[in-house]
Amino acid sequence: MQRTILDGKHTAMMLAVVFIATFMDGLDGSVVSVALPDIGESLGVDTATSSWVTIIYMMVLAGLLVLFARIAADRGVRKVMAAGLAVFTVGSLLCGISYDFWMLIASRAFQAVGAAMMAAAGPMCCTEHLPPEKLGTGLAVVTIGSSVGFALGPALGGIIVELTTWHWIFLINIPIGMLTAPLVLKAIPPSAEKERRGKLDLRGTALLFAAIASGIFAVETLSYDGFLAYTSAAAVICIVLLAAFIAWERRQDSPLLKLSMFARKDFTAIFLCLMLINLAYMGILYLIPFYGRTVEGMSSMDVGLFLLEAASITAVLGLPIARWSDRRGRRWFCVTAGLVTALAFGMFAVFAGNIDLLLFGLIMIPQGIGWAFVGGPMASRLVEHAGSERDMASSLTNEGYYIGGALGTAIAAAMFTFFSKSDGVDIGDVTRDAFLDGFVPTAAFVTACCLAVALISWAVRDRKE
Repeated sequence: MQRTILDGKHTAMMLAVVFIATFMDGLDGSVVSVALPDIGESLGVDTATSSWVTIIYMMVLAGLLVLFARIAADRGVRKVMAAGLAVFTVGSLLCGISYDFWMLIASRAFQAVGAAMMAAAGPMCCTEHLPPEKLGTGLAVVTIGSSVGFALGPALGGIIVELTTWHWIFLINIPIGMLTAPLVLKAIPPSAEKERRGKLDLRGTALLFAAIASGIFAVETLSYDGFLAYTSAAAVICIVLLAAFIAWERRQDSPLLKLSMFARKDFTAIFLCLMLINLAYMGILYLIPFYGRTVEGMSSMDVGLFLLEAASITAVLGLPIARWSDRRGRRWFCVTAGLVTALAFGMFAVFAGNIDLLLFGLIMIPQGIGWAFVGGPMASRLVEHAGSERDMASSLTNEGYYIGGALGTAIAAAMFTFFSKSDGVDIGDVTRDAFLDGFVPTAAFVTACCLAVALISWAVRDRKE
């Protein structure tokens, strides 16, 4: 494999382009959170159903990311990144002009195909073109782009929805994508193109995608009345397909995913942490806009501005914390991520119903700090425990985020619907007391997930190079 190490100027250009791509990717994973109440009311769907606008995006991302990571590893990151930006931009246009719920869902799925390409190719730009001493910082820039996008999405979404309509949370991507896509061909050198042309494992991709989709469907429909048979069938199908995927991959000379990576207990534990922290983050993020509107009487802009506080803290602290973890080791940074995030989400669980504007603002401080500790340290920790599969591991950081995000949104929607008894109830008709009945146990659950991240991170020692 030919490898080109870039000089300082071209490194900065490449990282800037990749940062923009991964930022857009992360942003659209969460930007709809604040807009979900408006989308639900506009398109006439209930709270649980509206969650599919987020779930479908992350489900398609998680299902296709590994395939595009393998394509990028075999055939070059430049083409995959450029194609991803193009597909993502067209998908954003289709989302923005959607006139009913099902068109929006289909458009979000198409948009997620492009996002999967970008999420797969972005980290590989660093592993291919940066020297070892700059790899940690480069991966931090990429993961912080995604992390800041995740954090900023709800804030930006709230402001856009308040000033315009929900359609513009998608349309705003179009000029950014059109300006950035041509720059990819200039920023990423031609030498990234590979000579190897491995056979694409399409059957493995289909098995993995179907397993993820059926598993998420099973979780999402747990609280639906009259869906027990469908939920049970989906759960069984998920287990069977996962077993079939593992058996298939073990027989392949060029597998979609080298399962030997997960034979390393430390690698698997860190991947689980990535899933759990984003499960918790996206779970609470799904409900915060509804909480602000239903319980505290806030507007979308009010909620967005509070979330902007957390996003700003993440943006300011993310890169310095990543660089600090490069020097000090990442174990305690990941422990801190779990504990500080648990503090924020635990405050929602304890004080729900009695959160004034001051307390809401105070909760955003540990939420922003906690996510800043996630971005660089946890992603880089997964890569350093991957052995010879650093390229694939760099993309698997995003796989962990998106599987966790899809599950988190689905679990939060299912728990909220079950405890609030709001299945089939329009968003605007959920009472304050019913909302709190669903919100408190969900917030307690995501807090427990964050504490589990802290415990698992403490148990895994840093790898000595």
